[in-house]
Amino acid sequence: MADKSYSVFSGRVVDRQPETWGKTPHYHILLEGGGQRFRVAINTRSGTSHSRQSDLLYFADDDFRHDITLRLAGVADGEIAVQSRPGGLALDYQRGGMFDRRHMRRIPANRPGPRNDLVDELDFYVERLRTDPTSRLHAYGTRWGPELHTPDHIFGFTPGNGIHDVHMNQGNRDEHWHDNGIWSDGGLIFHEPSQDCWSAILLAFQTQSWHTDDRGEPVPYPDQQHRGPGSFDDDRAPLARIVGAFVHPNDEKGGVEHVAIRNDGHDPLRVSGWRLLNRNGDTMILDGVVPPHTVHCFPLPIAVPLSSRGGMIRLLDGDGQEVDGVSYTRHEARRKHGTLTF
Repeated sequence: MADKSYSVFSGRVVDRQPETWGKTPHYHILLEGGGQRFRVAINTRSGTSHSRQSDLLYFADDDFRHDITLRLAGVADGEIAVQSRPGGLALDYQRGGMFDRRHMRRIPANRPGPRNDLVDELDFYVERLRTDPTSRLHAYGTRWGPELHTPDHIFGFTPGNGIHDVHMNQGNRDEHWHDNGIWSDGGLIFHEPSQDCWSAILLAFQTQSWHTDDRGEPVPYPDQQHRGPGSFDDDRAPLARIVGAFVHPNDEKGGVEHVAIRNDGHDPLRVSGWRLLNRNGDTMILDGVVPPHTVHCFPLPIAVPLSSRGGMIRLLDGDGQEVDGVSYTRHEARRKHGTLTF
């Protein structure tokens, strides 16, 4: 078997086969492109828990607007090995400004009733593409194969080839920590040229942290030591929050952009030495004091621009620990004329 690598496979949907059994069921899609067949194996439930954490977090957008679609429109069918860096074909849910994570929701793998589980949602998009020979699915994840002497155990083609890890691949703090990395997230992006339409399904596990460092490792908040082990995103009281920003809705930066930070504490918050970072890692060092229960706007220098194409804003304290992080999409920046609230 070849070494694992971060890849995107682009092709025509040929078949699909959902699993509704086992501890970690998958939804399988057969793609054909560039003279190859690939099986895309998508987790529909986590094996981490027998409680609510078994459900995945799910985001779907039937009108997906992001720069990645412009790049994908020019790729040929077949497999492409993707470099894990910004500015190319790689996906990063947290740094790429792909969507607002608050729009994700828990969704069960399979239950009775129409369009109320992850299998139904995947069927809705996959069957639509299956009936349109001009449409394409771009599936991101970790590839396996080719398995030269082993037929695929779902669809029977030879050699066995495929993509798995079709979900966020950072912020793991369990046995999957070795999968952590930035700019290496999985996902499904659908293109229907006949309708001039792009759609996306993006998935994450409830156990994954939504704030990670430059290695994709979970980042604890400054009050972590007072709240017990394992307290990350779901149990936190950050010192400050990013509550707004002004982003020029086009690339002509004619005025001053800014980020608004709120001190939620009862005492003045000295932010001297803290840093604001954009999605490219450009950094502004803060200075001053934010009074309690007050919002303060920090103007950004030209050297730290906020992209009108979507991005992420991170707030780090003087020790380099992440205090807060937000993301926004190109569609949000343009629809709100650059004035964003978080």
